[in-house]
Amino acid sequence: METCLESFVAQLDAESEMLCGVHEADRESVAPMLARLEQRYPTARIKTVYRTCADQVANPKIAWQRILAEQAEGELWLWSDADVTAPEGFLRAARQEFESCGATMLTFPYVVRSLPRPPALLDALFVNAEFYPGVLLLRKRGAVDFGLGAGMLFERDTFLKRVEWREIGAALSDDFFLGQKLQPARIAKSTLATIAGATTWQDARLHDLRWARTIRWNRPVGSAARIMILPVLGWLGWVAFHPLNPGAWIGLVAMMQIDVFFAAMIVRQVGCPLMVQNLLGLEAWSIWRSILWFLSWWPGSSVVWSGKIWKGPRWELRTDPDEWAERETALTRRDVKPMFLQTKGLRVRTDYHLRAMKKEEEAR
Repeated sequence: METCLESFVAQLDAESEMLCGVHEADRESVAPMLARLEQRYPTARIKTVYRTCADQVANPKIAWQRILAEQAEGELWLWSDADVTAPEGFLRAARQEFESCGATMLTFPYVVRSLPRPPALLDALFVNAEFYPGVLLLRKRGAVDFGLGAGMLFERDTFLKRVEWREIGAALSDDFFLGQKLQPARIAKSTLATIAGATTWQDARLHDLRWARTIRWNRPVGSAARIMILPVLGWLGWVAFHPLNPGAWIGLVAMMQIDVFFAAMIVRQVGCPLMVQNLLGLEAWSIWRSILWFLSWWPGSSVVWSGKIWKGPRWELRTDPDEWAERETALTRRDVKPMFLQTKGLRVRTDYHLRAMKKEEEAR
């Protein structure tokens, strides 16, 4: 996490600022890391917000972004995660591209470039082999109507006019929701890198399942169309109906090797090294992604995220609507003091979300 944060901190100029959200329970482990960054970059301004209260909305990311937004003073906001690494010159390039592209929101593709643990392979394969190539194709087509959670850059005032915190806080996929509201959106030229955080194969499978069902709920046509890029699925069906047919088994094994070969080539192309010990995981993934497609369409399916069971893309809020309306009005009327480097009249701000490493307190 420290390396990820440092990749942003190192790029902050004299008028830049980064906001970090940290649960009070994590202060002991996170504060020394932030102190080291401040020591290495004494001119960088890092504002840390600690809290103990429970989330007021179902989406934990938005619960944090709502709190950080009260401290935000820039005209542009960049939302990201604490497990994301920015390439050198990212902030400068993001400002310039946002100014010239004519989009309401600029969103940034991402890849996985390391496998800290064997289960991280599933995340790397999903992101690098299935997600990233499609994103690059959509970038060539121009405007899109979704966002990518690794990085979303947009104007503060436009966000407050078009987006209600209650709505986005009830969305399972806040990046997709934001892209719908802040159209036209465009996919940026810069690519970020994220860390595959799965520590067990069970965690990795559940993460894959959450991604697949989120896509199915938000993009049912696109999710259904994925069957066209699952060549192993047909051979699995043949084997299931003709288990004694040698040709069916030969075809299945041959197609799996082709599937694995191209996936491995793509993963390595984006800079993620694969080891010999990953070979068995690659073979299993070839079958798993076909099973995953079926599971994403299973009737009554749900996903578990942040201790909550989601049965669809939306969640009922737990907070008083009048309280939210009052706080939104206060935020909208608050005076704004731009804090970022001015580029042809454009000022930018980075709001950064630090993920909790422990379960927060249930009561306020």
